[in-house]
Amino acid sequence: MAETQAENEEHDAILKMRMDAMLNSSPASFLSLVGALFAVYVYWSPSTAIPLIAWQFVITAVAVTNLVSTVLYARNRPQRWGARSWARFVCVMHLVSGLAWGVGGAWMLTFANENQAVLTLSIGMAAVTVSIPSVVYLRAYNLFHLPIFWTYALGLALSTLQFKWLIASGFFLMGAFAIIIGRALGDQLSNALHLSMENKRLAERLKDRGAELEAANRQLEIESHTDPLTGVANRRRLMSFARAVRGRCALLVVDIDHFKSYNDSFGHVEGDTCLVAVAAALERSIRPDVDLLARLGGEEFAVVLNGVSAEEASTIAERMRVNIEALKSARRARIKRDVTVSIGLAVRGADETRSLAALMEQADVAVYRAKSEGRNRVCIGGDVEGNRNVA
Repeated sequence: MAETQAENEEHDAILKMRMDAMLNSSPASFLSLVGALFAVYVYWSPSTAIPLIAWQFVITAVAVTNLVSTVLYARNRPQRWGARSWARFVCVMHLVSGLAWGVGGAWMLTFANENQAVLTLSIGMAAVTVSIPSVVYLRAYNLFHLPIFWTYALGLALSTLQFKWLIASGFFLMGAFAIIIGRALGDQLSNALHLSMENKRLAERLKDRGAELEAANRQLEIESHTDPLTGVANRRRLMSFARAVRGRCALLVVDIDHFKSYNDSFGHVEGDTCLVAVAAALERSIRPDVDLLARLGGEEFAVVLNGVSAEEASTIAERMRVNIEALKSARRARIKRDVTVSIGLAVRGADETRSLAALMEQADVAVYRAKSEGRNRVCIGGDVEGNRNVA
């Protein structure tokens, strides 16, 4: 059932492409008005005036209808018409046009002299030539050219022209061969349309696949630089970010106090909840898109503060310590007991070139000092003097 629906959709899509080609060539109908005027001029006489006027009216009506239909099709009017409706309309118009040219020309040939016959045959062949683009829809093409070829053959057979049977036979055979040639061309165009549809589908699939791969790569990039538990950066992202920082900055190492006993008392699930809450509190304390928070592993985090002085870094570190100390009173954190952190701080001046590893080593020393001095405090490592005891 799904395969049949897909085939119908493809058939409709190809039919629409055919209608696009057919109706976009409708302005050539203007040439039929010129040809009809030539024929009326050549055949005009008191005895043929009324038939010629009637024939000219039919040719004009068909040409105007084709031109108007082109405008309506371009504007998607009427909206309820799909490709199948337009295909039926095109077939009707091609049949009416072919009969008008064929019957009218055949009638003229029955009493034409040699000069008039040459003009009539030339106009008929010109009409068939102009209609060649309609071979894209073989049914409409046959409905147009067959009435012209075969009624012309009949008109020639009834004429008084020299070699009339020879010329009539030639027109009859041209109609038959036009069917064969039209089918061959139509098959090639159909194959081309099928390939065009297949290429379009392939391009869409490649586009979708490209978008999927791009999204997957973005997600992989995020996951490769993100700690899966807390959602903050991981050590890899920290190293990349720190290498890009130039000049003045600060590195903080944050270690949760007595975290092992927290895990032992409440279990690893509650321990994970505690880690997530601490990470969120730390992230609220830094500047988005300027600083970076990363989890080093276990209960240890690192923060890179970009473009800050020692005093500014100390202020931010103290804010972190206070925010974490307040987690127990914040119901949304779901912390089972009071949680504190020890923070080691290392600062690099604007003119210094110390690496991340050097800053990390210095901040680690400061963390150990903070723990040895009673925990729940910020210690500044290196040449910058000063501790903040907030026990």
